[in-house]
Amino acid sequence: MIFDYEAWKTRHVECVEKISRLCDFDESKDFVKCNSALCVMNCAMQDIYSYFERSNASFAELCFLIRNIDVIISGILDINNIIFGIGLNKQENAIERCFTDKSSVCKFRTLRSQILAHPVDTHYINKDGELEIIYLEDVQPYNPNIDGFIIEKKCDYVKRMCKPISNTSYFEPLTLDEDIIPVINTIIKSLKLLSDSVEHLIKQTEEKMSLIPLEINRNSMQDYIISLDRELEKRYPAAVENIFFGDGSEERYSIVFECIDYFNASFIDETQKKYCVFLEYIKSELNKIETDLQNMRFDEDQYFLLLYNPDFASSLSYEKQKMEYLRRSKDTTYTEEYIGNDTQSNSLWGIKCFRDLMPYINEYIPVDVNVSDKELYCQYVAAVYLSNLDEIK
Repeated sequence: MIFDYEAWKTRHVECVEKISRLCDFDESKDFVKCNSALCVMNCAMQDIYSYFERSNASFAELCFLIRNIDVIISGILDINNIIFGIGLNKQENAIERCFTDKSSVCKFRTLRSQILAHPVDTHYINKDGELEIIYLEDVQPYNPNIDGFIIEKKCDYVKRMCKPISNTSYFEPLTLDEDIIPVINTIIKSLKLLSDSVEHLIKQTEEKMSLIPLEINRNSMQDYIISLDRELEKRYPAAVENIFFGDGSEERYSIVFECIDYFNASFIDETQKKYCVFLEYIKSELNKIETDLQNMRFDEDQYFLLLYNPDFASSLSYEKQKMEYLRRSKDTTYTEEYIGNDTQSNSLWGIKCFRDLMPYINEYIPVDVNVSDKELYCQYVAAVYLSNLDEIK
C-alpha cells in the first residue's frame, strides 16, 4: 500500500490559501500559529515521504517516521481548535471530529505511546475492550532468519512487549501497510476535511459581507479610486500591499490604487484624445471590481486583461519590464541626451528603455515627452491597451 504524496501537496496549498483568506476576515483567529502549524506539518510530510524513499529500516528511522506523523496529527487538531474551537481536553472526541477515520488515528496514538512517549507505561484498550498496561522492551527490523520462528507473518518491525501483571514477554508484528500507511491516508483525507470546513465558514462570512453596502465616494475619480481601494482592503486584505522603504517612505499598491496615476496624467490635446479611450476602459474595469466586491466575487486575475499584450514590441521584452522604473519614479527625467550602460539611475535607465519603445508606442498614441516619468509610463500602458483594441478589430 502507498500514500498519495501529490494529493497532500495539492491539499496543503489549498488549506494554506483558505485559512489565510478566513483570517483576513477574522483577526481573532491566530493566523500566525495556524501558518506555523501548516509549515511544520508540510515539513513533516516531506520527511515521511523521504523515509519511504530511503527504505532504510532501523529503530531510529521508525522513531523518525512516527514522530513526523504525530506532528501532522497534532497540527490538524491545533488548527481545528483555533478556528472552530474544538476542545483538546478530550482527545478521542477531538479526533472523531477532526479526522475521517477515528480508529486509525487512535490506533496510531497507542503505537506512538508505546514507542516514543512512555514505552514502559502505555495504557490501551485490548481486544476484549479492557484497559490494560503494557511495557515495550525492544523494537527491531524484521529478520526472517530469527523472527520467522516467533512471528506468524512477514512484517517490517518486531516489537517485544511485556505484560507487567504476568511478567511475560511476547512479540508483536509492526507492518507499515497495516499500522502506518492507513493513518497517513487518513491524515491526507482529513486535511481536505479541514479545508472544506474552512471554505464553508468563508462562504458564510462572504454571504454576510455581500449584504453590507460598499462605502464609495463619487465626488471625483480620485475619491472614487481611494474609497474603492479601502473597500478592497476590507474585503480582500491580501490584495492590498503597503510597502515601507529604508528611507522612511511608503508606497501603497493594489490593482485599484495604481489607477490613480492613470487619471492624474495629462497630455497635449493630440495625445489626450487617444489617452481618453484608454481611461474609459480603466473606468469600466473599476466598475466591474466595484460590482464584484459588493457580491464578494473579486478575482484579481480577471481585471485589466487588455493592459497586457505579449505581441506588442515582442522583441523588447526586457525594455518593457523596465517600464516599472518609470512607474515608481517621482521625477521628470526625459532627455534626448545619450544615456550610457553605466548609468546608476533607475529613472534614466527607464528613459533609455522607453526611447527604444517609442516607435511602437507612437503607432497607437502620439508620444508626449514633456511630462513626468509616471506619465511616460501611462502612455506606454495606454499604447499596449490600444494595440489590443487594434487586434480585436
